[in-house]
Parts: sequence; structure tokens; C-alpha cells
Amino acid sequence: MKHAHPIHYWQSPHLPGLELSHSHHREFSYGRHVHLDYHIGLVQRGGQKFIHKGESHALVRGELSTVNPDEMHDGLSLLPEGYEVRVFSIDPNQLADWLPGGELFFDRGLQRRPDLYTGFARLHMYLEEPKVDGLLAESTLLALLGDLLQLAPSEHRLADPQLRFLRGHLLDRLDERHSLEDLAALFGLDRFAFLRQFKKKTGMTPYAWLKRLRLERSKALLARGMAVSEVALAVGFFDQSHFHHGFRQAFGLTPADYRQQMQSFTSHPHR
Repeated sequence: MKHAHPIHYWQSPHLPGLELSHSHHREFSYGRHVHLDYHIGLVQRGGQKFIHKGESHALVRGELSTVNPDEMHDGLSLLPEGYEVRVFSIDPNQLADWLPGGELFFDRGLQRRPDLYTGFARLHMYLEEPKVDGLLAESTLLALLGDLLQLAPSEHRLADPQLRFLRGHLLDRLDERHSLEDLAALFGLDRFAFLRQFKKKTGMTPYAWLKRLRLERSKALLARGMAVSEVALAVGFFDQSHFHHGFRQAFGLTPADYRQQMQSFTSHPHR
């Protein structure tokens, strides 16, 4: 399928909990951010530079970027002509359902595995086709994930327990206003100590982290067909223009464009 917009998002009816995106970037860059899900990215043209856990990486053909939930990273083009990138975004609960047996964790941000690169690239392009065999798609994805996640040390944990608690606390209250003092009080800390420890763990301020949680949750609500104005309020954006600007800055398209793309694919999965 060809798409006029430089960034295209969709879901496969055969793979719940998986969001796919195919982007052609020139000047657009991803600022520092985190995700609620696992991200696997691959570049098909050009290259992407990104910082992950304090280390700079260059993502080119034949390599995979692998980012766990709550890990701060960014992304921009290595070359003036831009780059083409495909991304798998996998909900942690869905991944645990697919691959049970303990918490799963990518052990590094860049995986130099040409064999897996080829497999993920072919699967991503296949899932862009109008007709997909569900058994083939799911079997291929799980086999690739199983091989990729064998690289992870079993003793590693998804996230610090306190950080996970805070994430759940905020996700349950995205439509509320939060103060640094209130968040610090959850852990018996003063504001400065909380801020310092939080930035050390995440690489972001609590405000930037909360904003990203709001934007991440907004995608799920938009994908279900909720009106843009209702989504903005539901996730705590009391100013429509701030929601529009923040969403476009984070994902490269407007909330309305994203909603339309996701609804179009859901309504007509076999176009």
C-alpha cells in the first residue's frame, strides 16, 4: 500500500497489542522520550542516530534498535537526505501473553543481527499488505521475538518497582493535575530528592515523563475512534492546541490524522 503521509500507523487484526509504523523522515526528529511498550526499529534507507541509556548509536540496514518500556531515547537522521524506518510497538501485557515465563528485557539498544533484521523487515512489509494470513503472521512474529529475546539476561527487570508504581499511579489519573510535591510524597521524599532520583532513573523530568504517558495513552483512545477533543481531556490536556502540538511533535502527524489512519485500517483491513 502507498501512503501520501510521511508517517503511517496501523494495526493488524491478527496481532492484538501490536502497533506498526512506516515512516520517511527528512527533517523530523524524535526528542528525548519514553514508551509504554517495547519498540523494535529497523532502517531500510539512510540511517538514524539515537541516544539510548547515555550511549550514542547509529542505526543502519542490517541492525535493529530495541528499546524497553520506560527507557529514555531519541532519534534523528544521520544523513541530510533523511531515512526510512519501520517500527514494531508491542504492548508488554501482550508480549507476556505471547512469551510467558518471566519478565522480558532487551539487553542492549542496538542488535547487530542481519538474520533477524531480514526477518523483521519482511514481516513488517507483509503486514502492510491488504490480505494477511493470521497464522503465518503470528507464527513468524513469535519466532523472531523468541530469537531476539534470547539475547536478554534473565535477571534483568523491566523497570524499577517504584517507577512502575508511579507509572500505574499516573496512568490511572491522567486527567488530573499533579504537583511535584504530591508525587514526592508518594515515596516519602522531598521535592528536590525526588526530582534528582527520578531524573537519574529515567533521564527525564517528571513533567516530560507524564506528558509522554498522556500522549502514549491518547494513541490507544484515538485508535478506538474516540473524538480528538474527548481524548485530549481524557488524558489531561486541557488546552486543545497543546495536545495537537504535543502529539504532532511526538509522532509526526496530527491526532486527527492518526485517528483516521487507525480507523481506516480497522474498518477496512482487507483493502
